[in-house]
Amino acid sequence: MQMIDLSRVKAAKASDRKSLAILAYDNATAEPDSANWRAVADMLRLAIPATKAKPADTAADSPFAPWADYEIPQSATKRLGKSPILIVTFEGGEIVRCPAVTLPGKPVNIGRALRVAFAFYQCRVAARSGELSDWSACVNVPAIVSAVCETTGAEYDPADCNVRTEALRTGSFDAEAVKAESLAYPESTEDGTLSRTEFIKASYRLAVARLRLASAADSDDTRELQYRIDEYTLRLAGWTTLQIKAKWRAEDEEARKAAAAPVAPSFKIPRRFLASTHLTLVHSRAPAAPSAPILRIA
Repeated sequence: MQMIDLSRVKAAKASDRKSLAILAYDNATAEPDSANWRAVADMLRLAIPATKAKPADTAADSPFAPWADYEIPQSATKRLGKSPILIVTFEGGEIVRCPAVTLPGKPVNIGRALRVAFAFYQCRVAARSGELSDWSACVNVPAIVSAVCETTGAEYDPADCNVRTEALRTGSFDAEAVKAESLAYPESTEDGTLSRTEFIKASYRLAVARLRLASAADSDDTRELQYRIDEYTLRLAGWTTLQIKAKWRAEDEEARKAAAAPVAPSFKIPRRFLASTHLTLVHSRAPAAPSAPILRIA
């Protein structure tokens, strides 16, 4: 049997590899006892093109539905049907139901649906704190425990969802942590000290005030927000509302007294008078410390 040179086969074109492999196989079947079947098999393998596994094939065994996140164009809103409903369960037991606006023929838009679920969660925390949802972006959204499409029954990998949305969920106000900390306070009080509900509200309002201060541009807004931050900080430190007002009244009184402090007397000397006399003006600005005006006789 003719010797097979695999190096030449590898260097050949793809179409020539197939012909050489078939020729080698035919020669081997003619003399099966002396044939180099390993070389024939290697030639056949070189003639077969390598195939890459598709992403869908690699994830075929996964029990979770694939991730999808795409924009919904304004032109498509008229042809959208009823949106699938996504049920999201967060750590702590909070459950949010939200629409997953999806284009016809495309997979459930899980990425967009989760963003809506996070906004619903943040608005819910703001409402419980007696505030509007304008600045609820400061609320930290806990990790996702499960995400299930109520319409299709598909489940989504919570670990993958958490990794993809970690930055979006991060906030300065951790509602679950504050809720756990509030258990150290009584449910109601009669002496003006913090109750459990008031502790949660003051904590949330302090986080909102700090977020607003970071983006405030007007000086009046800055002063007002500093005033609110001071109030909520003292409230969380254990001060009652009456004590805080008394502190502010004392500070206002001190500021009023400082503004009403006596000022050293002064007078103006006309330039014409100086020109017609032998007097020389030593200085025209008031000194740092009060002193008698100085006039020098020439």
